[in-house]
Amino acid sequence: MLLDIHTHTHPGSWDSFLSPDQMVDLAKESGLDGLVLAEHDWAWDGEAARDLAKRHDFMVLPAMELNTEDGHFLVYGMHKYAFGMHRSHELWTHVEELGGVMVAAHPYRRQHPWNWESEKEWTDAIDRAKLNPGYRFISAMEIGNGRGKLEENAFATRLAKMMGFRMTAATDSHAKEDVGKCATYFERDIRNEADLVAELKAGRFWPIDRTAGKILADPLYHSVPDDLHDRWAEMDAVQPWNSLAQLRQAMVAAHPHLARLDEVAENEWQPLTLASMDESLGDFESIVAEHYLTNPVARASELMGELAGKARARRQQKIAAE
Repeated sequence: MLLDIHTHTHPGSWDSFLSPDQMVDLAKESGLDGLVLAEHDWAWDGEAARDLAKRHDFMVLPAMELNTEDGHFLVYGMHKYAFGMHRSHELWTHVEELGGVMVAAHPYRRQHPWNWESEKEWTDAIDRAKLNPGYRFISAMEIGNGRGKLEENAFATRLAKMMGFRMTAATDSHAKEDVGKCATYFERDIRNEADLVAELKAGRFWPIDRTAGKILADPLYHSVPDDLHDRWAEMDAVQPWNSLAQLRQAMVAAHPHLARLDEVAENEWQPLTLASMDESLGDFESIVAEHYLTNPVARASELMGELAGKARARRQQKIAAE
């Protein structure tokens, strides 16, 4: 089934040119099986979303797109904005408590290389993006954004693959011409919000560029692959969990004591004695030869070079004993 899991309507999203009724009509005309209204920092009332769906005889589910210090995140399973959600770790606290799920929206924004022709800039930008603290909490990345350029979506695809995340595609619709360009394929039927959250957590989905090349250049994402289950298995072999919550569960299963929060477990230990030490290892010594020159930025600094020289001189100067 094909769902557009990232759309915007007015007035929920101030920058959208589509009313909810227009969005649903256009989605039906485009051949989608359902859509998700993910307004900016605002939540649909569940009853209002159900009334909209009933009025059009079409599946409509509510979600949110949150703007945080670490980028934009699509949140499913949460219907209220709270103070502090501009910080991804606080946002995750609320989402986890409600049993929801997070997906990174258009992850190329504020992270892509400035020079698309430079492979070095691509590599550097990917390396920086991989350190985004918000990605500790997501279950997937949106690699196909209907309003993104080919190279921007290519960056998102490369980042998701390198980090081992499942991938989605969505139009991020704000206007009539956006609707229907791409979608996310779900193997199992989605009947309600709980089903959507469960399938996103399980990773049973695939990004689809319905324009066959205007959103995602790789033909792999122009239709559902025949070997989809094999591809999922390969991805699971690289990263067998799809979220921080699943990682925690795996860690607790392997080491049950990790579930005992605010409790320090007693450990058997033996005092370290000089007799137990290997004297052939010699004395403890620092591996840092130049304290002021421990990274490329410091080594490029004239001031750090001067300080390192003075420190070196002090070490070589003989000091008389008192």
